[in-house]
Amino acid sequence: MKIVFLGASGMVGAGALREALAAPDVEAVLSVVRAPTGVMHPKLRELVMADLFEVASVEDQLVGYDACIWAIGISSSGLDEDAYARITEELTLSWARTLLRLNPKLSFCYCSAGGAGGPGMWARVRRRVEDTLKSMPFTHSGAVRPGFIRPGPGIRSKTRAYQLGVVLLKPLFLLTPLLVRFMPFLFTTSEILGRAMLRVVQGRADRFILESADINRVGA
Repeated sequence: MKIVFLGASGMVGAGALREALAAPDVEAVLSVVRAPTGVMHPKLRELVMADLFEVASVEDQLVGYDACIWAIGISSSGLDEDAYARITEELTLSWARTLLRLNPKLSFCYCSAGGAGGPGMWARVRRRVEDTLKSMPFTHSGAVRPGFIRPGPGIRSKTRAYQLGVVLLKPLFLLTPLLVRFMPFLFTTSEILGRAMLRVVQGRADRFILESADINRVGA
C-alpha cells in the first residue's frame, strides 16, 4: 500500500505513522505536514504545506495512493461551532473528497474521539464528519474513537491538558497490559491504535465506528 498521512506530527498520527512504516505491506508513505518533523525513513516522504486548505495546489503530488490516514484534530476549548468545524469538518472533508477524486479506489481512516456519540457541540461536528465519510464511496473506510491513549516512546500530545494527564498517570503505565485487558473501553496505546487504523484501510475492520474496545480488538 501507498498511504497519505495527515496529522503525523501529533500524538495519534505519530504512533500510526510508526506502525505504518514498520508494516511490510506498506510500500510508501506521504506525510503532509505544516513544518518538517525531522523523521527519516526510506519509505517516508514529507510534503510541507504552510496552509493545508490549499490542497488544490498540490494535487499533482497526491495521485497514486491507496489510502489516507487522517489524524488531525484540535481541542474545541474556547471555540464556537463554526471555528471548530472549519478544521474538524471542512478541512477533513476537503482532503477526503480531493484524494478520492484523484484515487478512485482509495481507503480512508478518520481519527474521531471517544465520546463522539454524546450531545456536545464537538461531538455533533465529529459525527457529521463520520457520517459524511461513511457515505463516500471509499474501498474501505472507518472512524476510530479512542479514549485515553498511552503514547509510545518519545511521543507527546500537543494538547497541554492531555499531556499533563499523561505525565500524572505515567506510574500507571507499568500496568498497561492489565489496563488494556480489563478496561479496554477506556484505555489503549498508540501502538494498538496505529495498528487498528492501518487495519481499517486494509479492510480488516468489521465495523465503521471503532470505539476503544473495538480499537484494542482490531489492533491487537
